[in-house]
Amino acid sequence: MSTKQSRLMDLSFPAELLLKIIQQIPFEANHLRELSLVHSRFGELIANYERSLTKSFACSQLPHAFADFPCGDSDVSFDWLSQCIRQYDIVDDVMAVLVSDLNCFAVERHNMALANTGLLLLYRLNSMDTYTKKMTFINTLPRDPLTAIFVAIQCSKLTARYHGQGIINQRTYGRFLDANHLELRNELEFCFSEGAMNLGPDFIHESLYHKDTSETTLMCLYHDHGIHDWDTNVPEGEFMPPITEGPERNPDSKPRTLYTTLLERMADLMESPLDEVVSRINEDVETADHSLAWLSLSSKARLIQGLDLDYADEA
Repeated sequence: MSTKQSRLMDLSFPAELLLKIIQQIPFEANHLRELSLVHSRFGELIANYERSLTKSFACSQLPHAFADFPCGDSDVSFDWLSQCIRQYDIVDDVMAVLVSDLNCFAVERHNMALANTGLLLLYRLNSMDTYTKKMTFINTLPRDPLTAIFVAIQCSKLTARYHGQGIINQRTYGRFLDANHLELRNELEFCFSEGAMNLGPDFIHESLYHKDTSETTLMCLYHDHGIHDWDTNVPEGEFMPPITEGPERNPDSKPRTLYTTLLERMADLMESPLDEVVSRINEDVETADHSLAWLSLSSKARLIQGLDLDYADEA
């Protein structure tokens, strides 16, 4: 028995035959990882086989996955594939609401691909594990990918205002908004935008479909990023903003918000005052012939790579 085992582990034994032998063993799926620990050759062989199967499936069933969710070759695995499928499902669900005829702020047809690209870029941003990496990513992106992110957030925010779940929804304030209601709405929508930057499309999805979880998250964001300069000593029946509890950060030590960084970066690239950035971008993407309208698949892939379209080869 030991002799056979040593021959199997010997590098001279063909990997193809070893793989066929492994395939005949009635292992359950959850034992595959354990098998890879038996011997380094098993581990290497199974990892290579997993990458091969994943690439084959992705190329045939998800041909744009490698462009939409870029990763290193060593990261291609069943887990990566499962995550891609889940994230595609989330993006599809969000886009279904954004483009719905029932949405009073539905994404215009010429901006559908742009909004979709922005959601995928949010996933790329969300995949970075530190605040510093996220800030660096935002501050090194050119204008076109930043515009895609902005459009995705802006469309999601306006959709959540009228079709979202919980306090983000306009009906929270009644039919008419006074100055206090409007200020609160602006604060909550800023926190929504920051949530989209920090948590990605999953947060947007929760806000559109699941009240309980999304409202808890939004209130945590409001606690961290809201101004909280309201007068809470008001007569009963008067306007009362949400009250949150928890440790408060020192304003001087608070990190710069990602959404503010996005707007500042765009203001710099557009050579525009910060307070005019939002209106200028909204105006730019309103027309059906703007530079990022009707994005093709190749243009979409270019934006996800973090590149402008200006340098695309004219073929």
